Amino acid sequence: MKRFGFTLIELLVVIAIIAILAAILFPVFAQAKAAAKKTSCLSNVKQMGTAAQLYLGDSDDMYPVGTVSSPSGFTYSNTHYWYFGLTFQNASLAALLPEDGLLYPYEKSGAIVNCPDGTNLKPSTGGAPFTIDASKAPLGYDKNILLVSGLTAADGSTYGPFPNATGWDEPANSVLLADSGFAAGGGGQAQSSFNGLVLPKTLSNGLGVRCSTANMQARHNLIANITFQDTHAKGMRLQLPPDRTTVTPAYQCITDNLHTGALVGPGASLTWSSNGGSMPAPPNTNYYFVPDKSLSNPNN
Repeated sequence: MKRFGFTLIELLVVIAIIAILAAILFPVFAQAKAAAKKTSCLSNVKQMGTAAQLYLGDSDDMYPVGTVSSPSGFTYSNTHYWYFGLTFQNASLAALLPEDGLLYPYEKSGAIVNCPDGTNLKPSTGGAPFTIDASKAPLGYDKNILLVSGLTAADGSTYGPFPNATGWDEPANSVLLADSGFAAGGGGQAQSSFNGLVLPKTLSNGLGVRCSTANMQARHNLIANITFQDTHAKGMRLQLPPDRTTVTPAYQCITDNLHTGALVGPGASLTWSSNGGSMPAPPNTNYYFVPDKSLSNPNN
């Protein structure tokens, strides 16, 4: 009987066709995966915003304070933040646990406080005199700093905090929480941010923040997912400082895929430089962060 088979040329043609199809389809699969993660993250921040709204209903329209302490039975107290708790397991070990956060009773899920695209984040554990287990730490999100902390204004007075929801004139244009991370992590990683989203314009001198302190992170193809105080959520493009490969790593914003930047108000822009801004930032820079959005507000 005569045997039939593929010739070498035919095999090479088939292999070439498969390689071409793979080259076409693999980027599509990658884009679909990235889009799915962005959508999952958007769902997370939406649910976190809803949890904060439920908390308001039970707390006379007041947002949670920045931190609450509770006895641990050891040398140091446990500390509870919005989305996690620093909980001591023994005298020398504390764990960052989502279920010990102030808003967890309204979230009922530790998974939603972790961004699926926050893989380049590392916990910011500071110089604590004990070991911190960050294996379950919520990474990727932070709240508007003015909800929990006051800042120093240009005249030396304190601006904020504004924890009462009714004190915000335009909740639909006021940031509640967003994708976050500090660029100072270095080594291809940003540090997680837990102390509050920093305003684009510092209140003390009116200059734009240095890129090491801008802590919104545009990790979804240069888009950051943001929830506003009326609980609607959407992705918004941040203003990113230029690539800083020639200066100290603390100023690297776009290198290593850190993508940390600032959400500036309508019509505003920042002049970025390695010293934190060479010119005063224009009005409306802090538009999304302050309760009073009028042009007469010097902190805007």
